[in-house]
Amino acid sequence: MAKGDGLILLFDVDDTLLDFAKSERRAITHTLKTFGIEPTEELISAYSQINLACWKLIEDNKITRKQLDRMRFDILNERFAIEGKDSVAMGACYRKELSEASYVIRGCRALLAELSRTDRLFIVTNGAEPTQLKRLKKAGIDGFFEDIFYSESIGFSKPYREFFDYVAAHVQDWDAARAVLIGDSQTSDIAGANNAGITSVWFNRRNEKIGGVKPDFTVKNYGGLKAVLSRLRTKLAK
Repeated sequence: MAKGDGLILLFDVDDTLLDFAKSERRAITHTLKTFGIEPTEELISAYSQINLACWKLIEDNKITRKQLDRMRFDILNERFAIEGKDSVAMGACYRKELSEASYVIRGCRALLAELSRTDRLFIVTNGAEPTQLKRLKKAGIDGFFEDIFYSESIGFSKPYREFFDYVAAHVQDWDAARAVLIGDSQTSDIAGANNAGITSVWFNRRNEKIGGVKPDFTVKNYGGLKAVLSRLRTKLAK
């Protein structure tokens, strides 16, 4: 199959290509130590939950990224009665360390190398542009993608239809029938694909329970993903 006749693959980054849990743990551990705070399991776990909740507010357009950087540490410091620490400085420290923390999920590079021979690859991410770009470059996978679409630059986050309208307008020879979004988040990736009317593949490697959105396909690993994409290519060729 010629590449132009293949699929248009829209990949999420965190927990789809890169292991975000490892990156987050490294970044928050470093930040807490930098500010003289013992990085206990309780603190690390609490931060992860706070971070997830704050990103949900980003998805819902209820807070800005500037507010996000401070809010995460405002909440953490208040919850654990941590006094005399600058939440803004802690947020900047965390973001800087996160940009250095790039852990590729096993098999990712081989997957992208294989798919890039038949399909067109793009990234769609809600993550901060400087942070994500640095992590992708450190991982050595940025070169597989024709373009990277950041919600920060577009002005709308996944799952909003406007985000995907922008992507469609900026991908040459866009064909919604060939577009497939692959991501781990039900609320941003799968809901976004549903809003945009494109095929969704839920990359559910942690065996989470399905929520209120329904993906077209669910896979647990890259082997499952390749099998799904092969079926979709066959269907297109008919």
